[in-house]
Amino acid sequence: MSNKTVSTLSGKHILISVFLIILIRPLSYAVNMLTTDYWIALMASVNLCSSALIAYNWPLIERHTERSRNMIGDSLLFTGIGIVLITALTWFAGSFLKAELLLPSGQLLIGVGYARPGMMIAFSIMEACMINIGFKNLTDHMDVRNKELQAILISAIIFGLFTTIVFTTWDLMVLVRTLPYWLLLTAVLSYLYNQCHSIIPGIVSFTIVNLAVMIMAII
Repeated sequence: MSNKTVSTLSGKHILISVFLIILIRPLSYAVNMLTTDYWIALMASVNLCSSALIAYNWPLIERHTERSRNMIGDSLLFTGIGIVLITALTWFAGSFLKAELLLPSGQLLIGVGYARPGMMIAFSIMEACMINIGFKNLTDHMDVRNKELQAILISAIIFGLFTTIVFTTWDLMVLVRTLPYWLLLTAVLSYLYNQCHSIIPGIVSFTIVNLAVMIMAII
């Protein structure tokens, strides 16, 4: 568990990072005016905003990569645990909750043709980076010393509600079905972070799961 109690990110940095995530949905609507397929517009928006988010948070990514490298055994172990947990959650959310996941269907991926690589990049590595960097920024001022379980629960509620509002259709039943997915996903990512002191296992495991789901959907 991390003993960090003082935020390493300024309030301005956090606000800009959160703004880049919030911008994804309205930007996708703007891009959709130029294309007939909303998922193509969403893909472009996710790739663009996530790239800006990664560039802006590059020093953060470098620090966490170094931490992960220094704890390679734990990082590999909890990346594997993350893959198992996120796979189970994705399957449960899609099959039973009928949640609105930020993940294109196999039929959609087949239909987009040459845009498929961009689609798979957007909803694997870019989404994973965006979610993990966003989670780290939005919960960075939390005091987690000797409060690991509380930190996981509180961060899950804060960022889970945030992502549900930002990325889910504003329909009551859709919101109700999707909220548990984002809450539990954030709890998993928070758990991985607290065990490894790094967002890298969360990024890698989330990327692998989403990419595998998309590949299996088009085979």
